Amino acid sequence: MRSFVPWMTQLDERILEQLASDGASTSWEVGFELTGTVSPGRVTERCKVLVDAELVEREEREIGVSRVETYWSITTWGQLYLSEEVDPGLDIPEPGPRPPHATRPSEWAGF
Repeated sequence: MRSFVPWMTQLDERILEQLASDGASTSWEVGFELTGTVSPGRVTERCKVLVDAELVEREEREIGVSRVETYWSITTWGQLYLSEEVDPGLDIPEPGPRPPHATRPSEWAGF
């Protein structure tokens, strides 16, 4: 049985298992293959957390003029986690910086 990691969800394990079996995939492909309703947006959100924990890698592939598609693939650490050889609970992912569109201007902060 894999160790309990507080920041991971069941979806994270399902994503890792799917990437381990299918190889590099887009969020849409992963969400489509998982049972239940999993939106590509939710898969992307969880993959970003897994990237911060170094369990998943992100790769951008050019698919046309000025168009790229994001592919996710499992890392060696992700494979070791699935085989119960490492504990990702020891490596807590740091949240990324807040995007500019999600921050308030200083005049809104009431200062």
